[in-house]
This record gives sequence, structure tokens and C-alpha cells, in this order.
Amino acid sequence: MAAMAASAAWAGPAAKSRSAGKPARRASSAKPSASNLPRGFTWPPSRAMLAAEAGCERALDAAGVAWHAASRDGRIVDAVTIDDARLGGIAYTPVFGKGPYKLDCQLALALATIGPELAAAGVREVRFGSIYRWSNVRVGGKTKAALSRHALGLAMDVVSFVDAGGREARVARDYPGGDALLLEVERTIDASRAFRLVLTPSNDPISHKDHFHIEANPSYATAAPRS
Repeated sequence: MAAMAASAAWAGPAAKSRSAGKPARRASSAKPSASNLPRGFTWPPSRAMLAAEAGCERALDAAGVAWHAASRDGRIVDAVTIDDARLGGIAYTPVFGKGPYKLDCQLALALATIGPELAAAGVREVRFGSIYRWSNVRVGGKTKAALSRHALGLAMDVVSFVDAGGREARVARDYPGGDALLLEVERTIDASRAFRLVLTPSNDPISHKDHFHIEANPSYATAAPRS
């Protein structure tokens, strides 16, 4: 799949056009790193970062994602909006306000890439609280001296997932009871190379007791895509 082949190093504005237990975790998924920035990230964006984002845009086109360029906010390298609020066959619905919402191309591509896996897990709609916002990392009830990936447009806070039958699995209400859909989504995201981490009530019961925090996993260390 073109989106999968391109999902690691992307870059800047080009032509616009199942088991029941808790998931096993990667070592990096319980907490953010000290700097919390993607590999090779600089500001202003380097030439390699812009080249990488151009590749991301081509991958979105190849994946059939309807997107438009947007003005930068914060430290978003390549701000885009999604025309029909669908990525990888999954609908994305805000629980606060109305879109379109800005996100970095890298997050859009990661969501498009994992869409078929979320669908296989039973998800048809994702209801999110926020994407871009200027903030520092908050984990374990403490705010850290590191910029959140929300400020880069690379993170999304998800409050619930809706299945094919229309049932809404809400993190705050249903995760404590071991909801099967939420646990499967957690496993799916945690296992995906397109995402760096997922914070949930399991690994951060203080700051993430009512939502999943997911982060795209780009690398700007090289403009060449990862295999």
C-alpha cells in the first residue's frame, strides 16, 4: 500500500491539490521521551523535513485521501485539512465545535494507514476531543518541560469509538470495565509502526483516564521513506 510504504519520513508543502487481556506494550509507549520531538525535527523546518512532507502529500494522494493545504499553526510542519473527515475508511467526528481541523500530513497519513486495521477491529467512527493545540506534555498529572506533539499537529485525543452497529464505546465510561472494542483498538494502535505511543487509562490513569492520546511516528532524519 502506498501509504504504508511512505509512512515514515514526510515533508512539506508540495503542489496542493484478539484476546481479552491488556495489550502487551512497546517499551516506549508508557511515557514520552525527554524532548518529545520527532527524530530530525528542527524549527524552522529543514530542507529534509520539507522534502519529507512533500512525500507525505504524495502518499495521501496515492491513498485517495481528499485533503487541502492549510496555514501553519504552532509547529505544524505541513498543515492540512481533510475534506470529508474520513481517513482509511473511518469517519472522524469532533466532540467540540466544528471542523475543518488542522493536523500535520504525517498524522493524516498514519490514520489513513491504520484505517483498515481499525475497521477490522470493528471501528466505523472515531470521536475526538482535540488535535492541534499549543501545550506541553502532561502525563501522570504533571506538566513537563517538553512541547506536546499536539503543538506539532501530530497528536489526537480520542474520547470514544463507534462500532458497525452504532454502539459508542466511551473511554471514560467503558474502559474500566474492559470493553472489548477499546482494548482491541488499544492493541492495534500500540502495535502499529505508524504511531509512536498511545496513552490510555491503563498506562496513565491520571492524565488520560477519559481518553486515548495517540501520536504519529514520523522521522525527519532522512527524506528517504522507511520500508
